Amino acid sequence: MAPNPVFGGSLEFVYLVMYRLKAMTREEKKDWITKWAVVRSKLPKGVKIITEAGSAFGTDFTGFTVFEGPFERFEELVTLLELQSEGYIDKTKTIIGTKGLFDASSDLMKILSERPID
Repeated sequence: MAPNPVFGGSLEFVYLVMYRLKAMTREEKKDWITKWAVVRSKLPKGVKIITEAGSAFGTDFTGFTVFEGPFERFEELVTLLELQSEGYIDKTKTIIGTKGLFDASSDLMKILSERPID
C-alpha cells in the first residue's frame, strides 16, 4: 500500500501472536518443530514473519511471533496456525496493529476514537 502523505505511514498490519506451549515429550517437540516449519512455508500470500521469539520474558507466554501482511489474509493465517498447533498450545493472545501512523479520516481512526480506554 502506498505511504500516507499526511503522516508518512501506511495501513499495513502487524500481528503479534503470543503463545504458551504445553509441556511436551521429546517426540511431541519434534512434531511441533515440523508443524512450525509448515506454517513458515505456507503463509498466506502477502504475509511474512518479521520476528520469531522463543521466549517472552515478563509474561506468562512461552514465546511470540510477529507477522506482517494484509488484513484480508488474517483469517487465513489464523486457520493455518490453528491447524498446525492443535494440541500443542495452552494459551494464545493476538495483538493487531497498523504499521506506521495513519490518516485521521481512516475507518481505523474512527474505531479507535470511539473505543473505551482499556
